[in-house]
Amino acid sequence: MPKPPVRLTTRIHPTPTQDAHLRAIWTTLLTAQHTLTAWLHHRAGGGNHSLLAFASGTSPISADHPRPRTRALPTLDQLDDEVRAARDALGWTPTVPPSALRWMAAQTARQWHSCPHGTLPGPWPPAQPPELHLDHSVRVLDPVTLAISTLGADELIVADLYLPNPHWHALLRRQQRRAVHERNLRDALECSWLDAGDRDAAAEVLARRTRGGPWAELPWPELPEPCPGDPVSREETVLRWIDGDGLPARWVVEWRFGAGEVPGWVHDDVLGVDVGYHHPFACAAHGLNVLTPRPFRGPFAQPPLVRTSAAPHHEAWARAQHRRAMFLRLRPLLESHLDLALGYRAVVVERLDWGGFARRGFPFADYAQDVGLVSWLDWLNALSVQHGVTVLRMPPAYTSRTCCVCLRVGPRPQTGELFRCASCGQTSHPDLNAARVIRRQGWTALGWP
Repeated sequence: MPKPPVRLTTRIHPTPTQDAHLRAIWTTLLTAQHTLTAWLHHRAGGGNHSLLAFASGTSPISADHPRPRTRALPTLDQLDDEVRAARDALGWTPTVPPSALRWMAAQTARQWHSCPHGTLPGPWPPAQPPELHLDHSVRVLDPVTLAISTLGADELIVADLYLPNPHWHALLRRQQRRAVHERNLRDALECSWLDAGDRDAAAEVLARRTRGGPWAELPWPELPEPCPGDPVSREETVLRWIDGDGLPARWVVEWRFGAGEVPGWVHDDVLGVDVGYHHPFACAAHGLNVLTPRPFRGPFAQPPLVRTSAAPHHEAWARAQHRRAMFLRLRPLLESHLDLALGYRAVVVERLDWGGFARRGFPFADYAQDVGLVSWLDWLNALSVQHGVTVLRMPPAYTSRTCCVCLRVGPRPQTGELFRCASCGQTSHPDLNAARVIRRQGWTALGWP
């Protein structure tokens, strides 16, 4: 049975203009979905008009006013054909790329075919979070820059492309294959233009260079050869708007990878992990107590920019490089602790209250995003499925105040102090004590003896 794809997300930082453009794409996609839903109601009720013929002068149909189904629904291929025939005339393109329209049609078809009897589905609600399937419209230009061709002149978006090394290399290999293919096409067109006088070839090579920009001509860095079992990057790229998880609302890019042969867990045990500020990781298991200090000293907050007479055209790019410098320093620890966690049957981490840190005036959430700790939690969730590892998120209440031996709750240690239990006398580093408490909570939640 094939394994499901691995989905890893990275944060992007669109400008207000780019954000408005992305939301305009989503608004047009919603309009297209509402029109398609109304047409499906028309077909379900016995109508025979095409999508294009039906779309003019028809008001959307909501789920509150369903119609009984009297005929079979179109297949997905038929839906694709209808959308393809209508998209230009109805103004859906070039605002919405074909890949996003195909995804919308497939999702709508899946909803309709999942309810063969009873109430027919209505249109997607306007409050549905944006989800843009842009696929090959997204290119990686460098570790902090993406080009999204659907944005036109505003295509360059600053990004924090924090991925494990094998997945980062897989993504770059796919981009490299596309770049080589495009370069070969341009070379062939140039030969047809310059050697055979082909005017159409001259126009085509100019159009391709216009779309690709100067970045398409830059050489790619040398990449290591893939090893057996390495992930493979897929041509499926999704932009999502994420809100409500305690972190600031943000746009992310979801990258999808095919998983190779990966080993399962080795240790039939529970690993407790405490993610922290001064010590990125404290890990506890049977016979294991690991406290990992931070591999750099700081400062960690973004410094103010020294203004000069020239306008800071590249400030966002420079700040992304600033964040990436911290991530690269921490990445060996992130990857080694990911390997450690994926070797255990179960891993328990705190369900961190990111918003609580901000309310207390502690910038841990910003720090965790900037250096890659939030990305590490995403990696763990995504890759644990491939390795057969159970990941539990436990409430964070009192883990820093509870004794890992007798479970008595006491006062929180001050910064720099050891944890000392007033009941049993147990003394340890506060982060290690928290990791052991988290492990015990997970063990109990799993119902293990």
